[in-house]
Amino acid sequence: MESLICREKIELSGLTGAIRQQEARQRKKERELLEGIAALSDYETAQAAADIYTPREHAYSFDGYLHQLSKLQTVLKAGIPANAAMEAVDTCLDADMIIRNYRDGK
Repeated sequence: MESLICREKIELSGLTGAIRQQEARQRKKERELLEGIAALSDYETAQAAADIYTPREHAYSFDGYLHQLSKLQTVLKAGIPANAAMEAVDTCLDADMIIRNYRDGK
């Protein structure tokens, strides 16, 4: 019985470690994306994106939040102004469609 409890504690400890590693990877990716967004536009845009797309305000997960930031970075890289890019990222369109629509509408 005691060895079963010890084994469960070890398994739980391993799971906790894996969760912490995943969280660290996600936070690193978040930091990289926000720094990239700031480099393409400005710090205020990056901060606004973090506030607007936060998973606390939406039904998506942290990975969904990272997807939104990545999509914004892609759209900004295409030369779309920050305000238009942030508004477009909130749509269900993917980055390629947003870029195409913006360029066709010019």
